[in-house]
Amino acid sequence: MGEHAIIVIKNEKNEYLQYYDKIWQSFLFLNCKLPNGNDTEIVKDKLFSEFNIEKEMIKVSYIGKKEHIKFSESAKTEKKYIHYFYNVKIDTDLIENMIKLNSDKYKWFSYSDLLNDKRIQKVNGDIVGFIKEFNM
Repeated sequence: MGEHAIIVIKNEKNEYLQYYDKIWQSFLFLNCKLPNGNDTEIVKDKLFSEFNIEKEMIKVSYIGKKEHIKFSESAKTEKKYIHYFYNVKIDTDLIENMIKLNSDKYKWFSYSDLLNDKRIQKVNGDIVGFIKEFNM
């Protein structure tokens, strides 16, 4: 069973930050493992390591948790996942340069873009649905 944080960052255009994952061959929400369940500090640590943003500049709000079974691209089998959803408030200017420098890795998607991307829907449609369910 994998416990993971789903990190939701939106810009002023109401778009969601995604990163390209080579294993899943898709854009996904930023995420990280949570060895002890709900833990906002690990989410801040992930954003610090990803974008070199000081933790004091990051506001993390726990939104909710979902347990479900889905196919794991890395394990090539179905696995039970527990996803903890976090809404992150951050000055997106702090990450915009990193996004520009790594335009193959990071991209902003509207909710409509997430719904209309066939690969995202195939491997991450459940998470996209949970984002709507949580009104994120």
